[in-house]
Amino acid sequence: MDGTFRLDFGLPASDVDRLRMLAGPINDVIRMDLPIGAFPMPWDEANAVPGLFRSKAVPPPRQADGNVRIVEIEDIDRQGCGGTHLKSTGEARPVRILKVDNKGRQNRRIKVGFNI
Repeated sequence: MDGTFRLDFGLPASDVDRLRMLAGPINDVIRMDLPIGAFPMPWDEANAVPGLFRSKAVPPPRQADGNVRIVEIEDIDRQGCGGTHLKSTGEARPVRILKVDNKGRQNRRIKVGFNI
């Protein structure tokens, strides 16, 4: 069975080719089977770190204790998130970029496919 998902990026049209080339680096990280960890951080402290909250519309939820969960793939990525996550990158399926759409002056959407 095949599956797809979509990701939105705030990028100018000149960066569309970079989006089309993402499958190779993503699949390299999947093959590396890197651990994915999570830790709490005070919400205000995390909000002050540039790039830690990536969603423009919906920041990760503040927990009752005032913290936010930070998810990290060591040396690759770290960001605030309230969703569920794999234990390692090797649990993911290889991906392919199916389509890149122009959704406005600075908005690009990629459709990613994978086998499940």
